[in-house]
Amino acid sequence: MDGFQAFDSYEYDAAVLPMLSSLRKAPAAPVEGLIERRLEAQQSLVVTKLAAGFDDACVERLGHIVEDVVAGRRGRIKYLVFDFAHHMERDSEGGQGFDQLIRAVADLVLDVPIVSVASVRADLSGADLELALACNVMVAEPGRRFSFAADPAVSLATYGFLSQKIGFVRAERLMERGASLDAVQMNELLLVKSLLEPNLGFAGLEQFLDRSVRRHNSTYGIYRAQRIAHPTLIQALSA
Repeated sequence: MDGFQAFDSYEYDAAVLPMLSSLRKAPAAPVEGLIERRLEAQQSLVVTKLAAGFDDACVERLGHIVEDVVAGRRGRIKYLVFDFAHHMERDSEGGQGFDQLIRAVADLVLDVPIVSVASVRADLSGADLELALACNVMVAEPGRRFSFAADPAVSLATYGFLSQKIGFVRAERLMERGASLDAVQMNELLLVKSLLEPNLGFAGLEQFLDRSVRRHNSTYGIYRAQRIAHPTLIQALSA
């Protein structure tokens, strides 16, 4: 897809499909702890995660979903939302193929006119934070916390995405001191675009999508241009 195209006139680009197909060994079955919801009024597909981290089955299932979206098998949507609402305490690690998954999410806006959204309704760290940073836009409930306690030399994805959004110096400082920021501080750094209404749960995300769907074409163009302007660090993840 060359240049900007309005949502109503696009065709799906399958350039990302070979990378995603490497994640799938067989048709991916539903995974416990993942809930998929299609919101027709908001033209969105929402995947809610109820457990921290990504085991192999979770990575495969999410890769299958992204592949379906790129290929047009989920119908026409404007937003693909990863809704972090986990309530199970465990280390947030990525399973086999996780690096390919987050790159596919980051590249989604280049392949189809769909904006990826991270909806943060749980505290984030590790692999969950990496996937959230790979999305075009992040929204969060007030009071949620984001942990940057990771070695930049090891957590290359976190460092890479963070550097693209706020610059190398700020990214290094956050990670070197293992900063833990709340949603308001993330909003001040422009890492969180919008604070969700408190105490509404999933309805707060629906309200954000209600407001966003009318501005999709303009915001998609902005996020796509940003992604084109900053390809190097994300491409290095698969080097």
